[in-house]
Amino acid sequence: METSQPEPTPSHPRTATLSRRPRGGPGAGPARGVARGEGVRLLLLGAAGAAGSCCVLLGVLRPGSPFVAPGASSWFWTSPAVPAGRPESTSQFLGIMLVYLGLALLLGAWFETIRATRAGSGMPLRQLLVVMVAWAAPLLLAPPLFSRDVYSYAAQGQMVSRGLKPYLHGPSVLGGGPFLTLVDPLWRHATAPYGPAWERLSGWVVQLSGHRVVWAVAGFRAVAVIGLALVAWGVPALARAVGRDDTRAFAVAVLNPLVLLVLLGGAHNDALMLGLLVLGCVLAARRHPLVGLACCALAAEVKAPALLATLFIGWAWWGQGQDRKRKLAKTLVAVGFTLAVMAAIGAAVDLSWRWVGALLGAGTVVSWLDPVTAIGLALAHLAHAAGYHGGPGAFVRGSRAIGLAIAAAVSLRLLIRPPGPEPKPQSEPEPEPVRALGWSIFAFVLLGPVIWPWYYAWAFVFLAVVAQGWTLRLVAALSTIACFATMPTPRLLVSAPAPALVTGWLLLAALVIAYAVTVSRSRRTSTPGAAAT
Repeated sequence: METSQPEPTPSHPRTATLSRRPRGGPGAGPARGVARGEGVRLLLLGAAGAAGSCCVLLGVLRPGSPFVAPGASSWFWTSPAVPAGRPESTSQFLGIMLVYLGLALLLGAWFETIRATRAGSGMPLRQLLVVMVAWAAPLLLAPPLFSRDVYSYAAQGQMVSRGLKPYLHGPSVLGGGPFLTLVDPLWRHATAPYGPAWERLSGWVVQLSGHRVVWAVAGFRAVAVIGLALVAWGVPALARAVGRDDTRAFAVAVLNPLVLLVLLGGAHNDALMLGLLVLGCVLAARRHPLVGLACCALAAEVKAPALLATLFIGWAWWGQGQDRKRKLAKTLVAVGFTLAVMAAIGAAVDLSWRWVGALLGAGTVVSWLDPVTAIGLALAHLAHAAGYHGGPGAFVRGSRAIGLAIAAAVSLRLLIRPPGPEPKPQSEPEPEPVRALGWSIFAFVLLGPVIWPWYYAWAFVFLAVVAQGWTLRLVAALSTIACFATMPTPRLLVSAPAPALVTGWLLLAALVIAYAVTVSRSRRTSTPGAAAT
């Protein structure tokens, strides 16, 4: 995706919004025509994205779908499982192709929506809200997508409701039943890596569900909807607070298929964490730092990485326009205040700080997909070739420690780096803290001990506010890769009868090629100087 040079940012976001509105006079007619054209274009994009979501929904309901958990108790309506040892059917392959077709439609509609929100388009934000609802609605009917984490939430909630400590025991302590059988075997013996507030909320969700797995999963999907709603409100508000285009930020962050398919479709608690985190940053940018820090504390009570925003609130927003000594003092106060709020929350929900130690359990997964882990494993293989007879554990631990140290150094540099001339206390907030926070989160995700595809959304939600040029291209490229990260077993992609196999892949390839050709032609015929993504 190509991006033209950004237009100069007006002194206030409202000025930018007013300057894009068509005015009366001789040019009003053509302006209204352009607006109608943009409206029709957005309607088509909304329909294309909604069709993509429907394809995903229909695909995961086909027999033996590898994208959802098997079992009749996993959702209200599920597809029959393919018996072990039975060759995969054409229907199963068709389901996989439908999911990939849906992903392609959603991604293409997302790319074109970003292009439609180019600077000066004047597209109302409420129209994008309608698009979001159209794209998200079919996903709310689907079983949890691409991950079984929500069943771990339900199992931990069942433990809390029974008085069992999720920081001392894994879900296997339940002994059996649907709450345990649906948990991924990888996590059945793992203690909870989430904060006390989330664990207590999980217990309440399970209790409200009447201790029924399906209704508990629906409850967690509702929590993810609340998180997405906070992000949908907060991202445009944060963009306006720092003088950026709110519609572009909304399109890049909220309409991102990674956010809709994985965070919402998978009912991940990351959606709630991000919603609270964005809310805290908006409040801090609006000169309410203590309330913003309290929201960050709540976000960290869901997942600990949210604590990183505390440093940027204290240094960049609370300490804006002050010398470094005062910034450092306010940053320390911000950290202390956030930890105090977290301690109060932990005491209120009657769960301990043992979850801090349980955070280390998330790094027990050793995968070549994690860059720093892959480096450790590669070094271990080289050492074995040179005669080393020990295990790879030491190499993996060492590479992960170095990765975290590099991420911390990058974040510290981004935190204290002056963004040019120091703004005056009376001036509008600068976008630099949002950019620095986004890249800091990205550094910790990329160099952290373990990566799951949806972790990138943590950074992309903030980078969307300032995304342009190569940053926008990076967000789009990595979001696309992350959407396809949950691949089925390779044999499922080629195991259908030859006619169905050839037809399915040719149609999918033709759709992608047709879109690429159409985009290429539109770029060549666009007028010079037109903003494009």
